[in-house]
Order: sequence, then C-alpha cells, then structure tokens
Amino acid sequence: MQFHFIPKPVGRDHWTSGFTLDRIWARDAGNNREISHLLDCSYMYHSARELQWHLANRFGVAARAVELTFEG
Repeated sequence: MQFHFIPKPVGRDHWTSGFTLDRIWARDAGNNREISHLLDCSYMYHSARELQWHLANRFGVAARAVELTFEG
C-alpha cells in the first residue's frame, strides 16, 4: 500500500521532536484518497517508521508492504 502524508511539525525540527499528521492519502492505481479521517491526526509520531507500522496495523498488512512519501 502506498501512502503520502504531510507532517505537522512539533517544535523546530519535526524529525527529532516528533510530528502529528496534517493530512494523509492512500494511493491506489493512480488514484489518491484522503484518509485523514480514519486516523487520529493528533497522535504524536516519533518517526516515519512508527507511522509505517501504525498504518500496517490499521489496514492489516505487513509493515514492509507500506510505502510512505511525504512533503516536508
């Protein structure tokens, strides 16, 4: 599964102090579906890898099957 997300920084450097989700989309066969409403966008992620594991668990797939891209 492919996902594209926009992180909302927490602090000055969001990759070291964490981030929440501003928006996230699932990509499937060239289509983008916004799925921000399916996730808790206030949850503080400590890394993109943590988000990858969270998405895998949420959608019932292996973590290695989750591809992430981001703007930031």
